[in-house]
Amino acid sequence: MKPCLSSPERGDFGLLDLLVMLIAVAAVALVGYAYLNTRGSRPKAQQINCVNNLKQIGLSYRLWGGDNGEKYPANVSTNAGGTMELVPSGFAFPNFLVMSNELGTPKIIICPEDKKRSYVAGFDLLKSDANVSYFTVPEADESNAELWLSGDRNLATNTVALKPGLFTLPTNRVMSWTAQIHKHKGNIALSDGSVQQFNDARLQQSATNVMRIWLATTNAPFRLVIP
Repeated sequence: MKPCLSSPERGDFGLLDLLVMLIAVAAVALVGYAYLNTRGSRPKAQQINCVNNLKQIGLSYRLWGGDNGEKYPANVSTNAGGTMELVPSGFAFPNFLVMSNELGTPKIIICPEDKKRSYVAGFDLLKSDANVSYFTVPEADESNAELWLSGDRNLATNTVALKPGLFTLPTNRVMSWTAQIHKHKGNIALSDGSVQQFNDARLQQSATNVMRIWLATTNAPFRLVIP
C-alpha cells in the first residue's frame, strides 16, 4: 500500500500541505523583494538617465564643433550660427538651441529628477531656461579636455544655491550640490565628452582642478551659465 501524503480525516499536516505553504511564503517574499528593489533602484536609474543625457550633450558639442572649426557654440559668433554675443544675457537655452540638430530632442536637456523643469515638444518651442536642467560653460573647448562642459544646475557655494545667470567659478569658496535633484550628488560632463558623477567632496576637488588648469593658461574668469 502506498503511503498517503496527508490524512484529512485525522487532521494531520502532511508533506503536500508543507509544500503548498512554502510556495506561498516564497511567492510573498518574492513580491515584497521586487517592490522594495524597484523603489530603491528608481533614484539610481534616474541618475543613470541623467548621465546618458549629459553624454549625449557632450557628443552634440563635439559634433557641432566638428562642423565649426573645432569650436563650441559660445566661441562662435551669432553671425556664424553660434552664441558668443548671447553669453552676457546669462541664458543657457540658446547654447542648446543652436545644437538642436545634434541633440535631436529637447528631452535631452531635462534631467529626469528635475521636478521644477519640464521639456518642450520641439526645439521651435524652446524659448527660456524653464525648459533646461543643465548649466553650460562659455569657456569650454576641446583643447582643455578636463574642463567642465555642462552639468546639473543645482550647484551651491558655501551651501548657498546658485541663482540663474552668469556665475564665475571661485577659488576661495566651497562648491557643493543642493539637496534638489540628486540629493547632494550630481553629474558633470567634461569637455572631452565624458561624464563624472560627483558627491560634494569630489565636486570641490574637481572645481579646484578646473581652476588650476584654467589659471595656468589665462587670467580670464571661468564662467558657468546657470539655467
